[in-house]
This record gives sequence, structure tokens and C-alpha cells, in this order.
Amino acid sequence: MVKHLLRRFAVAAVAVASSVAMAGCGGSALASPHHSSAVSRKPLVIGLATGAQMNWWPPLQSATACGDLFGGGGLNGPQPYQPLLMISGKDNIDYAASLASKITPSDGNKVFTVSLNPKWHWSNGQAVTAAQVAYEWDLIKASTAKSSTFAYCFVGTGGVPTDWKSVVATGKDTFRVTLTQSVNPQWFELNGLSQLTAIPPVLQKYGTHYSQELNWLKSISNSPMNPVYQVVDGPYRIAKVVPNNYWKYEANPHYDGPNKPQIKTVIFEYEASESATFLGLKNGTLAFAALPFSYYGEAKKLPGYKVVPEPFFGFTGLTLNQHAAAGAAGKLFSQLYIREALQMGINQPQYVKGILHGLGVVNNSPVPTKPGNAYEDKAIGTPYAFNPAKGKKLLEAHGWRMKNGIMQQGGQSLTFTMMYDTGNSALQDEAELMQQAWMQEGIKVNLAPQNPQTLSGIVGTPTQVGKWQMALGVYGWGYGPDFYPSGDGIFNTGAGYNIMGYSSHTMDHLIALTAAGGGSPAHIKAQMNAYLSYAAKQLPVLWLPNSDDLEVVSTHLKNFTQDWNTVQQFVPTNDLAWK
Repeated sequence: MVKHLLRRFAVAAVAVASSVAMAGCGGSALASPHHSSAVSRKPLVIGLATGAQMNWWPPLQSATACGDLFGGGGLNGPQPYQPLLMISGKDNIDYAASLASKITPSDGNKVFTVSLNPKWHWSNGQAVTAAQVAYEWDLIKASTAKSSTFAYCFVGTGGVPTDWKSVVATGKDTFRVTLTQSVNPQWFELNGLSQLTAIPPVLQKYGTHYSQELNWLKSISNSPMNPVYQVVDGPYRIAKVVPNNYWKYEANPHYDGPNKPQIKTVIFEYEASESATFLGLKNGTLAFAALPFSYYGEAKKLPGYKVVPEPFFGFTGLTLNQHAAAGAAGKLFSQLYIREALQMGINQPQYVKGILHGLGVVNNSPVPTKPGNAYEDKAIGTPYAFNPAKGKKLLEAHGWRMKNGIMQQGGQSLTFTMMYDTGNSALQDEAELMQQAWMQEGIKVNLAPQNPQTLSGIVGTPTQVGKWQMALGVYGWGYGPDFYPSGDGIFNTGAGYNIMGYSSHTMDHLIALTAAGGGSPAHIKAQMNAYLSYAAKQLPVLWLPNSDDLEVVSTHLKNFTQDWNTVQQFVPTNDLAWK
């Protein structure tokens, strides 16, 4: 079960986070509409990165649809379903674009009363109600039962389901969430309430027969043209699908949010290759698309386009399979000193300068130094700088000895296989540089290129856990719905997105403290720092540089740069307009 097998990118790229996964507190620059009322009939054609798939439609997300997620429940561009809490690029709630209008904590931060803005309606005229939001919680709770055939995507995030006692609609526009314990309200709003949206009546076929309802939602999850998906409360809805060719969305004329759609038709076009994507830009048929860094020089010269590199709020990691089912490799990767030696063979500054053209940042922690944010712990520094010689000495200190160029001990050798994603040409360069540096330490790593679907299918499927050892290009994290970057749902034992099988009682405790209630702002920040410092040194994944999202955007398109949401890594399509 994984949320982001591939890191969340802009709307044109490989993976996009859930449209229901948004939260925060306070105001936002997006709250004030800045577009005219005229609607352009000129379509917006967006190039889908090679390997991208649209594969999920209900607003409730299954664990099997957490990676490579596009469609109704997962597309942050046209966004058919409006979130309960829309997060801004400053990690604040944009209430003008949220279903919620107010959140009131009480009872020592154990009860949260949420008021909805009564302006919201479904495209068929029915009101969006608190009961429809509470119904989604009922489905989430049912999906977490051991007997459920529908496994929920975000188990472990925001206290789901163990910290939630009940969700009850107390009126047409209000509902109350009662928790089992006092919590940090910022954490709960950003990571818990952010997961909710409203389920339209047309999708409530079996009512309180939740098992039947979940099975039905699962059965129509890959049927985007099912009439039930025409009822939306977001700015766009699906209009046509041509498999492996394009997906077309049309503006919802009854959208009640700010920034009414200025472009009537949005088309997501499949591109056969990176070169095909570049050709679409060169020919002027694409409004924008994401390109790999190998095209950076050529992209800067494209007439009528601009290159827009954007940092992302999250981290990129190399995944090591620490599950017992991984056999000898799993036992070795569970040893911290093995992970330390491997991290010392990763030359992050070289990757940023040579592969990413400087459009990235060295990363040593779950929270990046760029973009600027309130959570970064500047005291962390670089616990494991690139130093293969030091890594070799560390292995020798633990009894390993070099034989025929490979470290060996007790009949074991440090020989592993690393799969990597062929859908990103920069990853091959990184993989080869790692392979060379690790050989200096006596660690032999065989490279096994895989297409994105195959790789994410192997690494993200629990039954395949014994079939991989190391994976590059499958585990990056853009925070959402865990916008408060506490690590819950990622690094705690048994978490939904802990695909590497990492387990530490200390990590579990530190993560729990970030969610706990009480204490001054300084105390809360100290708890976050304690978690980040421990994670930086523990290496639940090996830290890799964060690359900027490299978007190539038509100069005839307005608002892309100014409305780019750094936290969510997308631009709401209804914010865009033609000049």
C-alpha cells in the first residue's frame, strides 16, 4: 500500500496527489478570484508524461490506486471533487475554495466541529451537505476492517482510523469529529480532516451497507464514463475518454468556487515517449508538459515557451526492502550501519549540479530546505556526506572483508539488485553513479531497469514483497494529505506507505509526539525537530536530492507561475486562462 510510488508532480507529470487531500489553517492568496468571466473555447492540451495512467475515479481512494494516480479522485488539475479543505501554497487553508468555512476545536482538542459553506452544490443542483462528508468517513472506517476487500489508501495518516471515535452530522452544514485523545490541532486539521470530501448521493448506491458500497465503488473505479461521475462539485468533469490517446474534461458551469473555469475544455494527451512530448511542445500543440532534465537545454530555446522549474515540499528516497520476506537482503538493510555505508556512496551535490543542471537541492531529512517552510530543522546539516572511503571503513569495522572486490562475511556478500524507473532518463545517470561509488566500498549493485508500471506494481504490492531488494524512482513524497510533515503514515511501523518495512519503536514514539496535544509553539516545534533529526540519521530510506519540477509552459497561458502551489505541486486548472 503506497500513496506516492512516484513523487507527486504538476498536473502534466507522472503522478498527482489526491484532489481530496488538502488542508491547513488560515487564509490564502487563492481566495480572491483574479479572472474575468469570459470562457475560452480554445482547448488546453496538456502532455502526460511517459508512463502516466488515469486509473481511478471515486473520490474515496483505494490503496491499490495510491501510485500513478489520475482521474476523478486523484487529478489535481480539473478536480471533479472539491476538497473539504483546500490547502494553499503557504500550507494554509484557502476557505474560499474549501467546502469547510470554519473549524472549531473543543474539549481539550478532542472534538472538532466543522462548518460547511452553504454555497456549495453538486452540478445537478443538489446541495453539498455535512452528512455526505460523514458518509465518506463511514466508508473509510469500513475499508480499514480486516474483512474489507477495499483497502483505504491513507491508513496511518492523521490518526486514521485508530484516533477517530466518531464523525456525526449535527446539521445540514455542520458535522462533529470526536477523537479518542487530545491532539495537536494543526496536525489533525492538516493530516486528518484534509482527507475528507463529500460523497454525492449518486455515489451512495448501497447506503449503510458499506461492504456492498465499497465493492461497487471498486467495480466502477476504472469506468470514468459511468454516468455517476457526471455529478461533480469541482470545476471540471470528464467528457470523453479515448484509451491510450487522451482524456477530455469540460468545465462545470455550476461550479460554486472562486476562479470560475476560464478554459472550457482541458485535454490530457498521452505521449509515447519523452521525444514525443518535446515534439508536441516544439510543434506548439501542447500548452504545457513536464520534461526530463536531459531536455533542459533544448527546452530553454523553444520559441513561445518558458521553462518553469518549481521546488516541491517533500523528499525523494531510495527504497531498501527491509521486510523479512526479502531474505538475507532484508536482514542486511535492517542494519543501520549498512544503510549508513550506502548513504555515504550517494554524491548528492554531484547529482544536483551535473544531472539536474542545478535545479534541485541536496536533501538529508524528510523536510526539505527548499522551498522555505516552517518545519525545517536547520541543525540537521549533513549527517552522512559523500565519502565512500569512510563507508568502506564502517563496513570493515563491522567485520566485513574485501574479497575479489566485494565485501564478504560469514558466507554472505554485499551484492544486491537495484531496480530503477526507465521513464526518467536522469534516474539511469544517478543509478550508474551510485553503482560506481558503491563498488569503491565493496558493495556490488546490479542494475535492473523497469518500466514505471512494472516497477511500481512490484514494489507497491504486498504479495510481491519478496521480489525486490532496492528500488530507485518509486518512492518520493510530496506532503498531502499529511500537510503537517510529522511522518505519520510514512515511517511508523506498519504504516500504509511504509513499503520498505522499516520499524523502530523510537521512531513510532517521536512521530506520535508530533501529533500529541498540549504544549507551547516552541514545545511543538521541538517535538517536530526531534522526529526530523532522528529520521535524518536513521535512514528509513536513503536520502536523494529533490529535483525541481521542470515544466515547459506556453507564454500564451496566464497564471501558471503565480498560481503554482508549491505545497501541492500543481496549478488548479480553473486558475489558468489564455492571454
